[in-house]
Amino acid sequence: MADEADKGNEIMAEDLERRIAAARGDIPPGIEGDCELCGEWFGRLIGGACAPCRDKYGLG
Repeated sequence: MADEADKGNEIMAEDLERRIAAARGDIPPGIEGDCELCGEWFGRLIGGACAPCRDKYGLG
């Protein structure tokens, strides 16, 4: 029979799995190439912009 600690651990593990799945669902695919804003090459561009430029210009 499972005690309260085991039940709590199971609930926490299930919650963590749900949160990880939700976070992964919001990651857009990226492509390699030159950033359209700064011209530097990056391994992952989202909407043609690198991460530093997306942060700098608030492109999310």
